[in-house]
Amino acid sequence: MSDRVDWNDLRERRMAEPGVAEACEATRIAFELGQEVRHLREHNGWSQSQLAHAAGMTQSAVARFEAGGTVPTLAVLERLARALDRKLDVRFSPRPEAA
Repeated sequence: MSDRVDWNDLRERRMAEPGVAEACEATRIAFELGQEVRHLREHNGWSQSQLAHAAGMTQSAVARFEAGGTVPTLAVLERLARALDRKLDVRFSPRPEAA
């Protein structure tokens, strides 16, 4: 007799725990923001060090941000946007309908 749990069961149980879904969503947002900043930086032909200098940050802070390792403040997002010659646009959008 086995008491093994498959991945889907474990994930479902963990996602039902208080705060887990919100933490997962924050991680997703941080990752997507980091990917967008990396895309813009590479489009400009800049290194992480060059972006860090333009934004008044350290290279390691830019690296962590691009990897989705930090949830940024609005002030950090604004500094990155200015450095990348972009306007920061924060908005609320309707949730997509459940399938």
